[in-house]
Amino acid sequence: MHALAYRGAGRLVLEERPVPVPGDGEAVVHVDACSICGTDLRIAAGAHRAYAEPNGRVPGHELAGTIATVGPGVALHEGDAVFVAPNYGCGRCPACRRGQVNLCETPHALGITDDGAFADYTLLPRELIAQGNVMAAPGERDAGAVALVEPLACVLRGSRACGIGAGDTVLVFGAGPIGLLHVAVARAAGAADVLVSEPNPERRARALDWGAASAHGTDRAELRHALAEAGAPAGADAVVVAAPVADAQRAALELAAPGGRINFFAGLPRGDSRVELDTNLVHYRELVVTGTSANTNDDCRAALDLVLEGRIDTASLIDARFALDSAADAFALAGSGRALKVVIEP
Repeated sequence: MHALAYRGAGRLVLEERPVPVPGDGEAVVHVDACSICGTDLRIAAGAHRAYAEPNGRVPGHELAGTIATVGPGVALHEGDAVFVAPNYGCGRCPACRRGQVNLCETPHALGITDDGAFADYTLLPRELIAQGNVMAAPGERDAGAVALVEPLACVLRGSRACGIGAGDTVLVFGAGPIGLLHVAVARAAGAADVLVSEPNPERRARALDWGAASAHGTDRAELRHALAEAGAPAGADAVVVAAPVADAQRAALELAAPGGRINFFAGLPRGDSRVELDTNLVHYRELVVTGTSANTNDDCRAALDLVLEGRIDTASLIDARFALDSAADAFALAGSGRALKVVIEP
């Protein structure tokens, strides 16, 4: 089989490797689709701490595939179409016992700590299978759409953290793939209006296609006026910062209504993440500021249901699809900013 291996900063190398053989409790999945995300771009650039050494690990964690072979003791069936939630934990630390595997003290994930899915086949570890990370995706489904269940699950976690619900006016900063998914999730939760702040005019247009009531630049006066026009002169009930921009975090506090909920979804660049915030706004307006990271299996199951039921069309985020032997072109496009989501289909 072929696998895309990390051999140092700027070097993802297509290598020939033997097809994995599953042991007790393990399985092998044929990768039907794996999407490139920002984490993969950081890995390729040599900027991810889990890839400190050019050890040949295979990235790729947004995956859908077909069970190819199973080891002894595995209750999966060869030929089944599946979505694989990539994150699994130790099962013993306080976070894991609370069901917050995303905060495990010693986290594991396909494509991060383990070989991932930019390959023809990938091995599913015993612990991942035992924790219920392999989920059936029955029917004639677009594997690329199923692969995007993973980022959708992250978005669901952020949306739930700031309690978006019926009748809310929601402001989303950023109209990249994650911002658009936040628009869709807020609409699915019954939000009355979803407004978007995005400097790129093409992405503002995409936001309108995805159900945003209006899309604007980053000028705060313009955003205040837009909120007033939407019937929320006091500010947004919920604000999601889905762009890694410090000024958007500051603006989120200013544009939230009294009692508003804020989710700092996007992390800022490492080494440049200290932001001066007006905490009196939090104090006097009783704002709730939340942060979320990654997802749990519960988030993934809920996201998978949204996709399988046709309530959120993740396939429409995909602007390009490449074969594995064209991975260099796929990564170049994904890093250019000219496409929302790029999918590799081995």
